[in-house]
Amino acid sequence: LPPYVLSRPTNIVTSKPEPSNEPVIPASPVTMAPDMYLKIRLSIGDAVSDEKLPVNSLERIADVKERLRQNHALGKSRIRMICCGKILNDKTAIKDAKIPKSFIVQVIVSTDLE
Repeated sequence: LPPYVLSRPTNIVTSKPEPSNEPVIPASPVTMAPDMYLKIRLSIGDAVSDEKLPVNSLERIADVKERLRQNHALGKSRIRMICCGKILNDKTAIKDAKIPKSFIVQVIVSTDLE
């Protein structure tokens, strides 16, 4: 121990933990009750449709995109969500995106991925 330490630290690790052979199970996404609706304008190629999507304000934009992929069988299409002139980041929670109640979120689906 260095001379300036008055007492032995209690958080010193003396041995390494043994690795376990149990498989690591990823946490399943928690289903949250919807507390608001997003007005969505979905643009797939030339087809445009408007709908209200029930979401929880704590969900991330990536979760909403994944739900849209499942509901509309979009597969590996690129989905961009735009509101108030800004592209919404996947890691952002809906409440942090500060989407006004009466605004429409534009969802643009690019199916021309190679």
